[in-house]
Amino acid sequence: MKYKKSNYRPYPGFYDLRIFTLNSREFAAAWRVQEFLYHAAKREDYYKCYEPMQCEGIKETAAELQMILLPKLKAGKELK
Repeated sequence: MKYKKSNYRPYPGFYDLRIFTLNSREFAAAWRVQEFLYHAAKREDYYKCYEPMQCEGIKETAAELQMILLPKLKAGKELK
């Protein structure tokens, strides 16, 4: 899969990465992390029950992504 802005479609429940000021490398990296988090969220019950340490790691990854993205919000854009 090519991680180009023109191919990007936001995942349900996640920020639209196009509202952040990201260069192409940052955009692709954030997209890959979002994709991982989206698929992990689908298996959240499994992680909570059988792999609680992995679940905590996934939560930390989501928090780190958010801390990277929020300062890069484009002027005049709102989070939805």
